[in-house]
Amino acid sequence: MTIAHPQSGLRPRAPLVAAAILLFACTPREAPQAPTAEPAPAPDPAATPASEAEPPPAPPAAASAQPEPAAEPPPTADKPSTPLGPSKTWPFVAWDRAEAFTFNQVAYGPGIPLRVYDATAGWSPKIVERTPISADQAGRAVERVVATRGTLEVSKCAFPRHAVVLYAGDTPVGSVNVCFECGDILVWPDFEPPASGPTAERRHRQQMKAYKRVFPEWERFFRDDLGFPLTPPAQP
Repeated sequence: MTIAHPQSGLRPRAPLVAAAILLFACTPREAPQAPTAEPAPAPDPAATPASEAEPPPAPPAAASAQPEPAAEPPPTADKPSTPLGPSKTWPFVAWDRAEAFTFNQVAYGPGIPLRVYDATAGWSPKIVERTPISADQAGRAVERVVATRGTLEVSKCAFPRHAVVLYAGDTPVGSVNVCFECGDILVWPDFEPPASGPTAERRHRQQMKAYKRVFPEWERFFRDDLGFPLTPPAQP
């Protein structure tokens, strides 16, 4: 009888184990796949703030700017155009300002107004220059009119070229017009009603006495204070 070797049962298994190892080593393996990222959820318009929903529109291109017209200066407040009230002395209306004038810088002729302003003819069309004067200067002009008792004609060819106008607001209420060539003084409105007979003679004497003092004051006022020439320019 034959006795089997104790290791004889292991030999037939060795080729099988080697084949299995070889088969496992030669079997191709799949490469590991990267995890698939889940798609991001679509934004919900209702949940998006309005400021982030849409970008603000770009401002339109600035058109060529046209220069704005210059603002007009505010209008000067008009003074009252109605008389301020009565006065006890000439011009018998309370005045609040005055101006001095030169006018009639032309040759003497018929139809030319002899007053720079009066209620009948209005403003002279021959005004050359005008300038405001102070209340003190205007007050002294009134004093001269009172001293000579208004109009005083010392010649027959009165042709005034200098004047002072008193205003109540914007309304002329009195004018005194002086002729330095013939020496006449014409006043509007009249200082007093005309007189006749002995009354007129007595009044004229009083006027001439004041005139000798007042007329040089008129000369100094227009020539020295205001710089107005007393004689008209030479006519061509």
